[in-house]
Amino acid sequence: MTISQREEWVQIARLDENEQIWFTDSFRELMGDLGWDAKAFVGHLLGLWYDPFEHLLDYSSGEASLSSDQPGEYDRNGLDKPQEVVEYWAACWSRHEKGHEPPHEAGTGLGLDVDWYRDVLRAKLVSLRLPRRLLVAYKECILVRLQEFEAQLGDLNS
Repeated sequence: MTISQREEWVQIARLDENEQIWFTDSFRELMGDLGWDAKAFVGHLLGLWYDPFEHLLDYSSGEASLSSDQPGEYDRNGLDKPQEVVEYWAACWSRHEKGHEPPHEAGTGLGLDVDWYRDVLRAKLVSLRLPRRLLVAYKECILVRLQEFEAQLGDLNS
């Protein structure tokens, strides 16, 4: 099935009146029981499927040294709190050319600064929306995977 404008879409995040980034109510209602795994999924959406990208939203205030934070306080906030993107990848991309190896560390090669890359990630976050069925399919699969993992741990502890 291809995507369609006729299906239900879920906006992932929004900016509030204080310029803070929040997950939308509809995203939290649908994905909230996944907790951190929901944030990891959004991190992957922002940076593709390379494992460390799942930590794009695991940010605490004061960790950035090269760029400015969005307004607010952050301590690897849960889904019900304001969000911020980490500086790490923005700093990496700002230093590297387009053809850099490994490719997940490549930037534009245009000399754009860390703030620019971090703002691109923020803009992607607040503009990101997906068909509801894709979120539901991911949620169902991750819940099965988590249950399998818990069962394996139970077997090890027996």
